[in-house]
Amino acid sequence: MRKIILLFFLSEIIVSSGKAQHAPFENWGVGLNAGLYGAGVQGATSLSPHFKWRAGFDYFTYRHSDAIEFEVIAAHDGHEADAQAELRDTEITFPNFKTFVDYYPAQNAIFCLTGGFYAGTNRASTKGLIKNYRELTAALGEKPELHYEDIVITPDDDGSFDGKLHMGNTLKPYFGIGLGRTIPQNRVGFKFELGIVFQGKYTLSSHNLNEAGHNWLNKMTEELDLPVSEKALNWWPMLNFSLTYRIR
Repeated sequence: MRKIILLFFLSEIIVSSGKAQHAPFENWGVGLNAGLYGAGVQGATSLSPHFKWRAGFDYFTYRHSDAIEFEVIAAHDGHEADAQAELRDTEITFPNFKTFVDYYPAQNAIFCLTGGFYAGTNRASTKGLIKNYRELTAALGEKPELHYEDIVITPDDDGSFDGKLHMGNTLKPYFGIGLGRTIPQNRVGFKFELGIVFQGKYTLSSHNLNEAGHNWLNKMTEELDLPVSEKALNWWPMLNFSLTYRIR
């Protein structure tokens, strides 16, 4: 496999010597890619011999319908009781548009530096239910609170609750390095890319949670004594592989 990749890159360099790109928007390509933000499509064009521009859309989704059970403590007016809760219909969605500029230090190089942006709301959501909530209400009083460590959940009247995790900002800067051509000199080419995305802070929203619930990530990083700061968690590593077809 390594020999095939090496031969491909050598052929790209040889072919490129007779196919220099000069005029803006002279060359175009379309392709598919797969990475840590999911699978996607993209289009690319040349801006100059050293700069290429590409844009596209990536999408990833995952859903877990089975129930995840855990224990909580129901409390009201100084009285407590053990209770069972469950989470189900957990869904993770990454929908992102992207626009990047690739800079090739040498005109015929296969190494490039990339800068640009992802734009989309990465999020996760789940629905919860307190089992036998009516019995707990009758035993402890009207609408008992549920305690899980420092998180306090105030369920709806039927014992249900929900939460949405917003995973960073809508607009996310990206920086990376690549090996391969944005627009191949041959008809088809591929490219590997490694970079980092400034994802931003995570926020948990729910009308059923107290303030400690909204700040769960801050507390978790403190308790786990992670070797990185909370701010470092705002950055995500990114890995991409793309396959591009040159239109002209």
